Amino acid sequence: MRQEKKGEATYLRIVQSFRDTDGNIRHRTLFNLGKATDYSPVALKRIGQALYELGGGTLEELEQRMLHELSRFNYGFPLVVGQLLKAYALDTFFDGVSRNKNLEFSLKESVSLLISERLHDPVSKLSNYKNQGDYIGLSEIELHQIYRTLDHLYDKQEFIKQLIYNKGRNLFNQKLDVVFYDVTTFYFDSNKEDGFREKGFGKDGKIGKTIIAFGLLIDQYKQPVGYEVYHGKQYEGHTFSDAITRLKKKYQIDKVICVADTGMMNQDNLNEIEGAEYEYIFGERLKNISESKQNEIIDLTKYDVLEIEGDESDDPVKIQYYLTEYKGRKLITTYSTKRAAKDRAEREEKIEKAKEFLSQPAQLEKKAKSHYLKKVKQCNYVLDINRIKRSEQFDGFMSIATNNQELTIAQILDAYKQLYKIEHSFRSFKTFLETRPMFHWTKARILGHLALCYISFTVLNYLQLKLKKQNTPQSENQIRKNLIKMQMSLVTQNEHEYYLRSKTEEGAKQIMKALSIKEMPDLIPRNVINQYL
Repeated sequence: MRQEKKGEATYLRIVQSFRDTDGNIRHRTLFNLGKATDYSPVALKRIGQALYELGGGTLEELEQRMLHELSRFNYGFPLVVGQLLKAYALDTFFDGVSRNKNLEFSLKESVSLLISERLHDPVSKLSNYKNQGDYIGLSEIELHQIYRTLDHLYDKQEFIKQLIYNKGRNLFNQKLDVVFYDVTTFYFDSNKEDGFREKGFGKDGKIGKTIIAFGLLIDQYKQPVGYEVYHGKQYEGHTFSDAITRLKKKYQIDKVICVADTGMMNQDNLNEIEGAEYEYIFGERLKNISESKQNEIIDLTKYDVLEIEGDESDDPVKIQYYLTEYKGRKLITTYSTKRAAKDRAEREEKIEKAKEFLSQPAQLEKKAKSHYLKKVKQCNYVLDINRIKRSEQFDGFMSIATNNQELTIAQILDAYKQLYKIEHSFRSFKTFLETRPMFHWTKARILGHLALCYISFTVLNYLQLKLKKQNTPQSENQIRKNLIKMQMSLVTQNEHEYYLRSKTEEGAKQIMKALSIKEMPDLIPRNVINQYL
């Protein structure tokens, strides 16, 4: 049966093939069926079956010749993760650990599974074990081997950090000249303290849960430089000097500018940085400097205007700023009417909350100071009008301190503005990679889990940089969506088995191009699939 297109319609004909006297194949029309639209799909199927039977075949035979799907797998995550680990030489490193320790399983395959799962849909290690059948291209890992993987990651965590740092510099041929630092917390689904997991000020707002502190160093491209983990009660401002000391010792970096927010601005940290012969750009708490200097800074008649590059457009942004010296460091203060409105709104919200607290004395002891209340008698509180007026003076102002004498004001402001990237990094750890809540209880397993998440963050950021470099940027969720679509089915036909690849979408093609991965054939015999994965 043949289809023939005439104008807008498709016609069906039953034809017979034959050879003419010269041996050429010809066709003759036996019967015209008319337009294809005159028949329902069911009717067309019956005609086909009847013609097949007239040719001497049976319906059972026809059924056996058809293609049947046996199972379906995702090949995108294992394929891409394998290439990403190779970029950082982590594949050969993990293989080396497996050989040296005579492991009964492949550490590389286990890490690949765990990272694939974290990029795909972060779940528990038990679920990782159960889900491994969803992927093709990975060898089977036992549950106890998955947990042992965390122990090996803990054991090799410092070497992994060093390897990622060194490879990160080489991959993009970049010199480390600026590092950004901040601290966040990860909580546990537990309230039991053990000297490492402790109840403290958690940044996720999970009251009563134990936490640990996580200090992260990244560069201006969000590439990780290193991380440190601290017990839950560690004050974040006291972690910075330790991180800088380790940075100097591990990587022998001669000169770098450290950028951090106001939480890191204390004399111990300044001494540590200057002792390491590094430079800094820190947020300065304007309310903590001398009153005479405050009065000088909040005088807007002293301010100049500077045009700097905008974040998302080519249009320059006008910045009001004032430059002065304070305690031997350069102090740059900017003023923004938009920031002033935000500061005013936040203060008014606290004042309204304070008025509510005045009618609920039981809550006042812990909340009074942060909501502009002061105690006038043993159990009586009133609004602190002087404190409110003092706060109003600083609406819209933000100060930045630095000991660098060479950077321009625009460069200093731009460097401080880049701090948002470390906030984005923490968001990746917490939301996309779902590093918390953690369900591991021993310190080794906890640190092994964090090492796994650090590797996952590293390779994800590397992929995003590669995509951006080829002008096809993708968000984390776009990458996840594109990799999910990279599937293949195990099919059987005439007792032969093949892998049938799904259509490669444009987003997946961009990822494969960025990582120099060749597209697979549409149909691959089962016995040669390992040549492609």
